[in-house]
Amino acid sequence: MLSRLAEKINGERFIRRVLSPHVIPAYRWDALAGLLGGIYMGAIFPFIMRIARADLQASRLEISLLMAAPFIGSMLAPLWARQMVGRSKMPFCVYSWTFARALFFGMFLVTQAWQFVLLLCLAQIIGSISGPAYTALMKDIYPDEERGRAMGLVRVGAYSALLLSSFLAGHLLDSGVPFKWVFSGAAVIGIAGAWSFSRIPVQQSEPLSPPHQTASIFAFWMQTLAILKRNRGFFWFAVSVMTYGFGNLVAFTLYPLYQVDRLNITNTQVAILTNAASVCSIVSFVYWGYFMDRYGALWTALVNILIQCVMPVVYLLSEAWWHLVPAAIAGGVAGAGIELAYLNVILTLSEEGKEAQYQALHSMLLGIRGTVAPFVAVPILRVLGFDASFVLCLSLMILGAITQAVSLSAYRKRGV
Repeated sequence: MLSRLAEKINGERFIRRVLSPHVIPAYRWDALAGLLGGIYMGAIFPFIMRIARADLQASRLEISLLMAAPFIGSMLAPLWARQMVGRSKMPFCVYSWTFARALFFGMFLVTQAWQFVLLLCLAQIIGSISGPAYTALMKDIYPDEERGRAMGLVRVGAYSALLLSSFLAGHLLDSGVPFKWVFSGAAVIGIAGAWSFSRIPVQQSEPLSPPHQTASIFAFWMQTLAILKRNRGFFWFAVSVMTYGFGNLVAFTLYPLYQVDRLNITNTQVAILTNAASVCSIVSFVYWGYFMDRYGALWTALVNILIQCVMPVVYLLSEAWWHLVPAAIAGGVAGAGIELAYLNVILTLSEEGKEAQYQALHSMLLGIRGTVAPFVAVPILRVLGFDASFVLCLSLMILGAITQAVSLSAYRKRGV
């Protein structure tokens, strides 16, 4: 059944016009996995904060742990990358996704907030194991000249499914269906998505080696950090990730506070802004996939960082909720472009056979900034106020764009 669905996941004629015949078999299974994964994500993650706080009376500390869990997992990425050196990458994705999604069956046992938070934290930390392996697999599955288009199309399906799934799940939850049943049903679909991903034919680019040839954890950690010293292009990209990303995450922590405290925004108005961003993301994935295949991932990242800089400017000048519509559009467009670009920047700048290690370093940096930024946003707001805080965030984001341009220049000078 899933095999037939994989063949029909997109129009056959359309696929054959945009992708090469040898790419299509992998794309079909990847698209099906993305579609099922989008359903799983949309039925669970938009609602976890509200359920934790409103239904289970989670404390502020427990809410903070929920926010930090994905980034904590990211900081462990070098450990996962070390474990997969010389091994097949597919099991790291399939098993981590399967175990993480299966944890949601445990929701039937949840009676208190800490149990809910524990399950979600474990699910997100275990799911993060797939990060370095997924990056390496994208290198093996898709050729450089078509990777952007293929990944963009996969994400169009995934985000469309997420949007529809979240709408349906929200209706079910508001109708009185217990979240335990909704989450468990989504887990079944998510596990089917993990199995679909396992069906992708993969040609290994890295030779397999016995486990005893793997460096010690400390040695691997030092080798990973040494990337920043020997690869100047990746060093400046990492600086961009930290500066732009830190400013952007602080801003995203402040946006909902500004919406409520300054603009008195309603739930319906929030939904309009969210849907505008989601629709723009879905459409933009197709465009940025083509753009990246033509101009490269580094250019794509730079352009989208600049587009993202529109958001704090709009918030700085806004006086009514509808003034935020351009910010929502910019966020949706840039979010799609950066999601595609960052993974492919890593593949562009990494050394052959070390893609997982580069992704691990990138994930660790994401984890550090993601763990710190939300906790410093409120103190910054108390000291500076909204207007000056948005100016500070914008300055950091522009600095990130500048360092991204330096990374692009360093890559070109390398002559690769």
